[in-house]
Amino acid sequence: FFDNINTPEKENRKNMIALAFKSAIDTLKIIEKNGNLDWSKFKGTHIDHLLKQTAFSRKNLSIGGGTSIINATRDTHGPSWRMVVSLTSKTEAYGVYPGGQNGNPGSKYYDQFVDQWTAGKYYALWMMKKEETKDSRVKFTMNFSN
Repeated sequence: FFDNINTPEKENRKNMIALAFKSAIDTLKIIEKNGNLDWSKFKGTHIDHLLKQTAFSRKNLSIGGGTSIINATRDTHGPSWRMVVSLTSKTEAYGVYPGGQNGNPGSKYYDQFVDQWTAGKYYALWMMKKEETKDSRVKFTMNFSN
């Protein structure tokens, strides 16, 4: 069952496991030599511009994560809005998203939150009290002073 028919030897399970392990080590040595052994570098997360323009995209973001874990980032997909809310007597909320305040690539605000999003840093969100609004909907804004 384990024999590689392309070799004259008759391999067994132990031989095939040893060969697979040696192959994995050889591959990892090449990845390490290229400076990509760190998972975030190997994975190569990037945020593409909506028009797929490389000059307006952010490439090789140093962010871990994976498909089925809390930080569910892949190479081109991730949580576009992260928010943490404490529902205590005084509601506190923190959030960040991987973009900016402006869709204009010429603006300094075009991608201003990408580095904070990558680092897992959050901005304090201002939560309006019901009496501060014209209606009963709760509104929030981001505090950029952090």
